[in-house]
Amino acid sequence: MLKKVEASDLYQLKYLSDVNYSPDGKLALFTVNRPDEASNSYMGALWLYDCAGGGLRQLTAEGKVSKAFWEDCGHVIFATSSREKVEKGHTVYYRISVSGGEAEKAFEIPERVRDIKPIENGKYLVTCRVSMAEPEDTRPDHAKIGVDFEVFDELPFWFNGEGITNKTRDVAGIFDSATGDITWICDKDFKVTGTAVCPCRSSVAYAGYKLDKGVFRQQSGIWLYSIKTGETSEILPQGDYNTGALNFWDGELFFTRNDHQFPGANPSYCLTPAHMVNIRELPFPDAEVGGGVTSDASYGGGRAAKVQDGWLYMTRNVRNACHLVRMDKTGKTETVIGKEGGVGPFDIFDGKILFVGNRDGVPNELYLYDEKTGEEKKVSGFNDEYVETHEIVKPERFSFTCTDGWELDGFVLPPVGYEKGKKYPGILEVHGGPKGIYGEVFNHEMQILCSRGFFVFFTNPRGGDGRGNAFADITGQLGGVDYQGLMEFTEETLKRYPDIDQENLACCGGSYGGFMANWMVGHTDRFKAACAQRSISDYLNKPFTTDIGYYHNLKQLATTPWEDFDRVWENSPLKNAPKAKAATLFIQSDEDYRCWQSDALQMFMAMRSRGVDCRMCLFKGENHNLSRNGKPKNRVSRLTEIADWFDGHLK
Repeated sequence: MLKKVEASDLYQLKYLSDVNYSPDGKLALFTVNRPDEASNSYMGALWLYDCAGGGLRQLTAEGKVSKAFWEDCGHVIFATSSREKVEKGHTVYYRISVSGGEAEKAFEIPERVRDIKPIENGKYLVTCRVSMAEPEDTRPDHAKIGVDFEVFDELPFWFNGEGITNKTRDVAGIFDSATGDITWICDKDFKVTGTAVCPCRSSVAYAGYKLDKGVFRQQSGIWLYSIKTGETSEILPQGDYNTGALNFWDGELFFTRNDHQFPGANPSYCLTPAHMVNIRELPFPDAEVGGGVTSDASYGGGRAAKVQDGWLYMTRNVRNACHLVRMDKTGKTETVIGKEGGVGPFDIFDGKILFVGNRDGVPNELYLYDEKTGEEKKVSGFNDEYVETHEIVKPERFSFTCTDGWELDGFVLPPVGYEKGKKYPGILEVHGGPKGIYGEVFNHEMQILCSRGFFVFFTNPRGGDGRGNAFADITGQLGGVDYQGLMEFTEETLKRYPDIDQENLACCGGSYGGFMANWMVGHTDRFKAACAQRSISDYLNKPFTTDIGYYHNLKQLATTPWEDFDRVWENSPLKNAPKAKAATLFIQSDEDYRCWQSDALQMFMAMRSRGVDCRMCLFKGENHNLSRNGKPKNRVSRLTEIADWFDGHLK
């Protein structure tokens, strides 16, 4: 008999990431992470895939591994803090042979390395986090009186997942492992947002921006640094665009630039010769480079774009899935892998694409796609035993047309043990973003709710990714067309699934989904219960307390409180909190600098003071990413709180 999915199953799941072929294409390197209950952290190991024989073998023991890459065909270099005590602010790298044996220390970089790319001959392009703050012993006497305080004089002064960032910078440099020296290639009062190494190894490109009157304004430029001469040339000045996705492409530099006409706008694609400034804009693709289907069952990162055989390959969200596409230099795009689900980190060698895939609604695995034959096959089975022993519900899909003319796709997960003719409570899930997407991938939270006897249903409302700017642009309409689409979807689902108990419904979501949960409880009595996670309730407050508020949220609103106070207040769920009746659970982290705890606290206090059944769970030491990479025990507690809340209020 199959087991039901539970919160504690988190410790049985494996997460794959960072796929990289060896230079000769005979082996592929990837990382496998798992939540570890004993250490309450994540344990990772490097694994190898034999491209000829198809076998898998573990290369390193479990520990804290990251930033792994190939030194040559026979050796891998990786960072770890598991093997010896590392001096604060330093990053230590180890070398291991693919033939086996013990890893040996390769080099130590006296900085906090955030990204590393090999150049040649023991030299590396590194991006390091450095501090521009005055040393404590040089501060004025009055600043030495207390030590437990922070000084803020920049925006942003904190950032989600990074903590206090005031006076910190991400700076690029060339590290020489033979001497241990770093040659900085940009001013230290600079924030690097992306780098790329030219295939000829003679130059590197970097994107980023400088502080402007105490504010990082998100308009980034691009520069080219010559390794041979040490000279820097400007490709695109800082000023009008946010840039990204740097990739050298057969003598040219590819990049995206975005004037952010609205939050979540898709960028234009550009090419310029690497030796001169002659920017050519490709036909507007109306799509991002990179993407991913929302899931709480992934960990780690990896490549989202790569130049290969004259094409630029990239992951891209398309409707309800993440595909792999390729583009030539005219802007012509072809779909390479277009199945439902998701294509994650990938690499290509001789027409063979290895990628971390989310297929058939089960946890991720490593897949191999052959461009010549079109065959896709699963080549790993890290989660097979879990899938074979647990009752995982697959989504049922339908489409319908909203009154605004847009067609939406709906997904429904029936409860475990579903019997037709019997009534079951239902839960509407709303994704974050709003420029995220849901699709046919494994979501642990949803599976737990199904195992508890709930129908779970979800869609991708206006504002989401994968359908172009016209669909994504809901500037100044938060709680309008998006809310309308979600409510129409709910009614359509109830019509198609009469066994959902209309008297026992709930809504649940995080971030933008948390905004929508707060909005719904104040604008409809359709839902008897709700769960608002890392939520937004007050747009008079949110833009001025969070890391992205001053440039992202104000643009979302298309106004400011001092320009149109009434409109901003009208867009705030807190305004309608006195009308809320639904029993609401608030899930919040005390280091969430993306959706600061004040919003959840205000909504909780406004509702609780009026007698509404509410519960606030404030997780200590966690941030906006609690559901995805928080401490394992806190993730289990979060899942349990949600399931128990709905059990108690819908059954």
